[in-house]
Amino acid sequence: MNISLFKTLGIVDCCIFKRIASRSYEVIYAEDEWIDILLPHARDENIFITPCGSPFLDDFIAQAEEFFELATDGRIESGIWSEKIDDQELKLNAYATTDKGDFYLIIDNIVEQYKRRQKTLQSARELLLSNDKIVAQQEYIHQRLDELLSQSSTLKDMQQPITEVIEKTEIGVAILSPNLKPVSQNPALYSVFDSHLASVKTEPYELILQLFEKQYPEFERVISTGSRWSGELFWLQPPNSEKWLKLAVYPVKTDFQKITHWVFIISDISQVKHLLQNNEKLTHYDALTAIPNRQYFWMQLEQSVNNAVPFYLLYLDIKNFKRINEVHGHSRGDKIIKELVERITPHVSNGDMFARIGGGEFAIIRQKTVTQQQCIDLGNALIEVATQPFYLPNGAHCEVGLNIGAASFPRDADDAETLMKFADLAVFNAKKLEKSSVQFYSQKLKDASQRIIELETALQTAITNHEFELFLQPMLDLTSGTILKAEALLRWNRFDSERIGPDEFIPIAEQTGLIIPIGKWVISKACEMISTLNHRGHSCKLSVNLSPRQVGDRNLLTFIQNEIRNHHIQPNQLELELTEGVLVDNYDRVQFLLTEVRKLGVSVSIDDFGTGYSSLSYLKKLPIDHIKIDRSFVQDLVNDENDRAIIMAIIAMAHSLKLNVIAEGVETELQRDFLRLNHCNLAQGYLFSRPLPFMEFCEYLGNLTNQKLIDQSEHDLK
Repeated sequence: MNISLFKTLGIVDCCIFKRIASRSYEVIYAEDEWIDILLPHARDENIFITPCGSPFLDDFIAQAEEFFELATDGRIESGIWSEKIDDQELKLNAYATTDKGDFYLIIDNIVEQYKRRQKTLQSARELLLSNDKIVAQQEYIHQRLDELLSQSSTLKDMQQPITEVIEKTEIGVAILSPNLKPVSQNPALYSVFDSHLASVKTEPYELILQLFEKQYPEFERVISTGSRWSGELFWLQPPNSEKWLKLAVYPVKTDFQKITHWVFIISDISQVKHLLQNNEKLTHYDALTAIPNRQYFWMQLEQSVNNAVPFYLLYLDIKNFKRINEVHGHSRGDKIIKELVERITPHVSNGDMFARIGGGEFAIIRQKTVTQQQCIDLGNALIEVATQPFYLPNGAHCEVGLNIGAASFPRDADDAETLMKFADLAVFNAKKLEKSSVQFYSQKLKDASQRIIELETALQTAITNHEFELFLQPMLDLTSGTILKAEALLRWNRFDSERIGPDEFIPIAEQTGLIIPIGKWVISKACEMISTLNHRGHSCKLSVNLSPRQVGDRNLLTFIQNEIRNHHIQPNQLELELTEGVLVDNYDRVQFLLTEVRKLGVSVSIDDFGTGYSSLSYLKKLPIDHIKIDRSFVQDLVNDENDRAIIMAIIAMAHSLKLNVIAEGVETELQRDFLRLNHCNLAQGYLFSRPLPFMEFCEYLGNLTNQKLIDQSEHDLK
């Protein structure tokens, strides 16, 4: 071993020992006095024999002896440990290595490097905090631009305020058209890319799109579905420098979810990355959770593909994580992330990789999985631990869920990028479902995804193309047989004559936000129908359903007021129906909305009652007029004693709270008779009438009225 080489390289704060026999080492190089603290007399005697009195060093030398017995080359490392002797602290790292058949033990005093490393870590932590501020700035700029751009489909009237927002910020901003052409780019965006772009005549937005598309399989899905996205881009800046960029992508949409603009917000985070890369752990591991990060995950995924051994890739996405951060704050959101990782980790097998690849996104590479059922079992176990409550410092708790997408190598794809793209598509489809689930990539799933995208596009123009129609299903007073009101049910008949069922298009409208304009159309159309019924001499209240998204619409109350006034109807002729789930998830907003609509005179009904789990206590707190017994209880009441007991309990409870009860799904006379006998107020179902187009409903009302007149006349004659 060439000792002079150590001195030439400046590696002088170390000691080198050559193994001359088992547990016996000769001093080759030891010029620093700290060795006398660790190994007294070693320099004087030019040899030392273990054990030497340092438990950590003795333990490592025992490992080194095994290494020397077996190894012909290579080395092993102890890791950093501390020795404190006579108020002097050493930070030491030991190596056992071989050189030309000889065995060496090297002990390195790295106290200065340790101090520098700690300083670097502190700087990195501070920069990570500043990185959080960058995220907050990006979100603020997005919100301001969203407000401005939503006011007009062109920038003509908005040019001045938009310029004020983006020109003065130090963060790069590009506003693009729906087809990703430049509308506006601020000076800070050009400065992010220095003057390099001028020489190659490339616009900043073009380079951003190129980097995004090349580095992320999600690009196609984000653009085609109009989704929000954030992540990091790596730019190898010619000729030989590099930059890391933090990109946030926001679509700006109309009420009908048509994209009017794209906002790309970008920040240079190279300094953060440089400091992180000075520490291997921070380079490869997530700072919050200490599990592998996105970069390390991609390295492992590529390696797994190269190994050519079948495996599964699971993509985990926390449900509504953005909402958790908004409601509870980012610091509590971070705590939930850490606790969730602690819950999931015990379920990950040795040899598999569990990584955090985004804010609320994780991935698992299951190296030893041989069946799809194993993935399903793991996914269900992870969903179960994720859905258990997370308790907050104030004593409150919140609940999250997991959407999981899975793809198989090499069955679904034989390269890392395509495999990740398919897993992303699978989890994207899992998000469409109300409950947490595991979705596997398949051609059927891909076709279903294309179907969803097709329907999303078609929904955007369905109102203007007059493709929607309201059907009405009557609700009868069980005592008198009189129709007191009817439920408005939405139907969609596409121009190509295809009829799309509400079970298919309502969830899509809810997910995309299109339910807001569609719901407004329903309310407006219902008010128009009430007005027409009034002119025809029929007195009939119409009930319309409100979705969770509509309840969160701040303009809903004003819209209802305007529609009632514009159609010259009485407020008590309109009723709003909400499900139990809306009560539970949006209680504060629901309480305000229902209180205000009741002040107008609009009545309120709770739909699907009995299927929820925690809204019973709300019945006495919220301004509610009616509850509707879910059809699942009515369906088997004749044969199921439990269903009968539940219905009787619901009716008794509702009447004690002075609420009316409506039973839905009534199809037989036996069901009707039982409900009437137990004092249920109203009923709807196929026994009385299926949902009818408006003109047929008017005829139904007329026929029922005429029949009553005939019956009354016959009664009078008697």
